Amino acid sequence: MLIGGESAATARMVIGAALGGLVVGLAIVAAWYVTTNVVIEADGDRLSMADYYEQWDMLADSEEGKPQQGRPLSPQSFTFINSMGQTVGYASQGFDRSLLTFGVMAFLGVVAGSLLWSLLSRSFRFEWFGALSDFINHLVGATLMGFGGTLALGCTIGQGITGISTLAVGSFITFVAIVLGSALTMKIQYYRMVYEEEAGFFKALVASLADFHLLPDGLRKLEKV
Repeated sequence: MLIGGESAATARMVIGAALGGLVVGLAIVAAWYVTTNVVIEADGDRLSMADYYEQWDMLADSEEGKPQQGRPLSPQSFTFINSMGQTVGYASQGFDRSLLTFGVMAFLGVVAGSLLWSLLSRSFRFEWFGALSDFINHLVGATLMGFGGTLALGCTIGQGITGISTLAVGSFITFVAIVLGSALTMKIQYYRMVYEEEAGFFKALVASLADFHLLPDGLRKLEKV
């Protein structure tokens, strides 16, 4: 009975993960479709947002409503590093409607949707970190994520899912780096948990890199676990 129960639980997890992946994939495709088919009727012509912006002076009577310089006008899909930056710009400019983009609405929609679901499911709660060291680790990780996502022109969503949907070589490289970095981090944490004070960060890092055959095994100071 125990084995059967574990098998059923595993099957539910697999099905849930597959359905979740399917929904995310469809959302990415839907975003591409919607933002690609945004057109503006101007003097009998159907123009894309980018074309309309370029011909603004010939088609519009004033500068009112003109998208500000730097606002992305090309087709977009989900990404959150860039979207958060756009949202900060939107707020800092006094919520100017000309700065509204798909990215801003997607970011705000995810926040609002998550809040709404937590309230409907009665799972809303405030949480804090178990220890100060845990808070510092998360703060450092979030800072590195911000820099990394900016330098890579996307995060796990922007490059790992949306970017790969375009078959961009850079997105595949970024995805491999994300997976490798995540696996390496988990290895380091595991070594530090097993060896506790004996395993400093650099000892755990060297041992983890040796496990991935990225360093000679003779350099490790910790036994393989």
